[in-house]
Parts: sequence; structure tokens; C-alpha cells
Amino acid sequence: MKRVIIAFIIIFLAGITVAPTAFAVDIPYVVIGENVWLLDVESGSRLFLLPETYYAKISNLDENFYYVTFNGVSGKIEKSLVSSIGYHTEAPGSMQEIKIDSKYAVFTEIKLKSTMDGNSEDIPVPVNGSFIFLGKYPLTEMWYYIRYNEVCGYIKADFTTNPSITVPDFVPEEKPVEPNETPPEETTENPPEENNLAKILIITGLGVALVVLLIIIFRPRKKGVNKYYYEDNGEL
Repeated sequence: MKRVIIAFIIIFLAGITVAPTAFAVDIPYVVIGENVWLLDVESGSRLFLLPETYYAKISNLDENFYYVTFNGVSGKIEKSLVSSIGYHTEAPGSMQEIKIDSKYAVFTEIKLKSTMDGNSEDIPVPVNGSFIFLGKYPLTEMWYYIRYNEVCGYIKADFTTNPSITVPDFVPEEKPVEPNETPPEETTENPPEENNLAKILIITGLGVALVVLLIIIFRPRKKGVNKYYYEDNGEL
């Protein structure tokens, strides 16, 4: 009975130690820097230029790419061009509503380009429609990647009511401080990947130690022959 109680105490203490480390996980994002393109998952062609300072949520990764979604568009980013970070809340995108310039109101439709790689098909859309700006595609002229209903395509920026869209810098939201918790002092922290590796090693080490302790506690003991001292002859 004593051994069962000891084992229960060890498991309880291990759970208290490991639980905060195992479940205090932020959302993984990439931090977008200068000249980072969102690429098509299948073809690898450029979809649009991502705005600096913004975060894009990571849904998967492989040896060379992070697979992310930005402004509702799924794509991939070269890992060598960005850094990764844990962020505690959902980072906003940079979508804006735009319209076709009124000087094209004499027409009923205007055509979007399906791609920018030379194999484009025309996508007719109404000139009086409402469009969502998704990103920029800078060439000698600025093009916008926009969405109309479920259709996405490219249009010259000069054809819209906002030919020089500016995207404000993204300012990350501070993580709220829990009651009775003092904010941590500013320190030089290891990169998120190193921190995660350290957590995994700590949890693994605690698990191994726990298993060893339980084996020692419940290991069968050999039953020896009891020996007694007899005073009358001084022999065992």
C-alpha cells in the first residue's frame, strides 16, 4: 500500500511540472520581411507580394517551404526568406475593399487575368462589382491580385478607385498578463525552435525518470531466509 501511495505522489508531481510546458503553446507564424512572395502550392509561381511586418499562419512545412494562409489565400513561402515565431492570437491580414474606377462605367464588364506567367485566361467581371484587394504584383506597372465572389485574378491598379493602396505596418498585440503574474523581464531569448526543442527534452527526461522510479518501486523483492541469534550457543 505504501508503494502505491508513493507512486501516486510521483505521478501527480510530474503532471504539475509537465502540464504548463506541454500546453502553453502559441500559434506558429512566419514574420514577413522585405520582398517575400506567396507562391502557388502546386506550380510554385508567384501569387502576390506579401506586406512587410505582417504575420502569416503556418499550417504545414517541409524541408524548403512553410505552407501558410494569408488574406484567405493558401500558398507557400521559402523558409530561407522568413523567420518563425509563436503568437498568442490570430494575426489580421491586409484585405481592403476596392471598386473599378467610374471612368469604365460605360462598359458592363472588365477582364481580370487569371495568372501573370503568360498562360493567362481572361476572367470577365462586372464593372460595378465590389472587389477585395488581396495583394500587390509589382511589374513596370502595378497590378493587384483581387477577389470577386469566389473568383481571383489580376487587374491593373490604375483601373481601380485606389491605384496606390498603402498597407499600414502590423503591430503585434501584447500577450495579456495573467492575474498574480508579473511580466517577465526583457532577456535575450533563444529562437522559438530552440525553445520548443528544450521543452521536448525536459518532458522526455521527466518521463524517463518517472518510468525508472516506478520500476524501482514495484520491482519484486527476493524473499530471503530469516536468521536469528541464539544466546545459548552464540550461533546463528
